[in-house]
Amino acid sequence: MRRFHSGIFPRAAAVLLLLAFLQNHILPAAVLAGGQDDDLYKKWEEIISLRARGEFDRAIEMLNGIITKFSGREEVLRLAYNHLVYSYFLKNDQSGARDKARLALEEFPDLEADVINFPSRMNQIYDGLRREMFGSLSITKPEGCSVFLDDRYIGDTSLHLPLVKEGRYTLKLTKNGYNEYRENIIVLPDGKHNLEISLERQRNKRWWLYRAGPAALALLAGLLLLGGEDARPVEPLPLPEPPDPPTQ
Repeated sequence: MRRFHSGIFPRAAAVLLLLAFLQNHILPAAVLAGGQDDDLYKKWEEIISLRARGEFDRAIEMLNGIITKFSGREEVLRLAYNHLVYSYFLKNDQSGARDKARLALEEFPDLEADVINFPSRMNQIYDGLRREMFGSLSITKPEGCSVFLDDRYIGDTSLHLPLVKEGRYTLKLTKNGYNEYRENIIVLPDGKHNLEISLERQRNKRWWLYRAGPAALALLAGLLLLGGEDARPVEPLPLPEPPDPPTQ
């Protein structure tokens, strides 16, 4: 019978651990890099290595650099913010983790941490901050209106926005054939705001003809009836005398 060397099993276990590490940390970063950004890929590797050595401040510095440099890449930013909050957790700086989580939600209100790669405590912090920072806004009527908050288009009715940052806004609704609607509203933290709005139809020339036409006809008919036979005829104006013919 063939004997297996006793050192094979420890090595196999080490390989499995390495594959798990790559699957949970390095490979997601490579996917985000899309195989086109070697510099970003190397940064993810270095950040993980720095944290493993307890150099949290350097890891945080690198993450802040990634957030600044890749401000136009949403997937990279979401991962960077999660790693930033996680780095503060590992540093045992709960206040810093909460501050960075608030900053992350300012950018991405629906941000969540993957529970495979990050502790569930991070999502508890996110959920608690969302209740402090956002309320919901629903506009069900009238349908087919364009909705604006502070002149920024946010969608058409009927509309439900689960995460609107708390504060004061100018709400505007527009719809063809109706007057523009404006109202100042206040979104409260963890508040549920459900609105049904009435719009006033525009009064154009056709509307005035439709509304005033029948009344004008009725008035004219009344005047004709009141005149009848007793009405005094109007004397025609005399015609002017023709001029003398020109002299030769």
